[in-house]
Amino acid sequence: MSDRLRKTTLIIAGHGSSKSPNMARPARKHAQYIRDKNIFADVRTSFWKEDVPLKEALVGVDTDEVVIVPNLACSGYINQVVIPREMKLDGELTLRGKQKVHLCPPVGDHPNLPKLIADRLKVVMEERNLAPEETTVFLVAHGNPNPDRPVSHDTTVMMATRIYQHYQTKAILPAFIEEKPFLHGWQKRTQSPNVIVLPFMIAAGVHGAKDIPNFIGIEPGEEQAEDMRENGTPAGPFKVGDQNIWLMRAMGSHPAIADFIIDIAKTQLS
Repeated sequence: MSDRLRKTTLIIAGHGSSKSPNMARPARKHAQYIRDKNIFADVRTSFWKEDVPLKEALVGVDTDEVVIVPNLACSGYINQVVIPREMKLDGELTLRGKQKVHLCPPVGDHPNLPKLIADRLKVVMEERNLAPEETTVFLVAHGNPNPDRPVSHDTTVMMATRIYQHYQTKAILPAFIEEKPFLHGWQKRTQSPNVIVLPFMIAAGVHGAKDIPNFIGIEPGEEQAEDMRENGTPAGPFKVGDQNIWLMRAMGSHPAIADFIIDIAKTQLS
């Protein structure tokens, strides 16, 4: 397998953003980590909404094989439609002359992700002496108001259940930015004295920096926001009524995600 990987280019594909430069940072950091391991012939990043665009991701790639790992939370529209369309892929396997291009499941489908999130949640709570029975967690995803695209909703609901199986709090509740149950209605769903808001997003971008804080009625300072973004330190506590709120960094920035990407690529090639 190691010889095969050294003849393979890894492309980490993501959403990106023309408005938020932080959107692509996790993917680029993961790429550098993997690059330093010298496992693959080359490691690249490519995005739908910023450079390098997906439609140019394969330009100049001349290795025998290419493996594309979508740095996405779920196998939704971007994974199933946008990436294949922009990169002119036929599906899981595309032949470009003698070159084989493999499209993998997204990072959010990795079986160890629920435990990773649960373990991080446990650490955050123990460091702040938060009793599980007094703490409600909101797992926040983008969602999609289009009923024909239920993947984000269904994946988030299932992820909340799987996290709870690894670490029990008062409740772990799914919430969404663009569909019901909306995040902005969080106070109607819990009376817990402690509330943790955890973005189930690979890179929260504008949502993590502005939308989510606005919806839950908090305003992290610049230093708090930077500490959360760079070091993963949750922002808080913020007092909203009688409840204390903490905002965690999107899990896609966790260093272990890079190892998930490697594992997904290896599994696809096995």
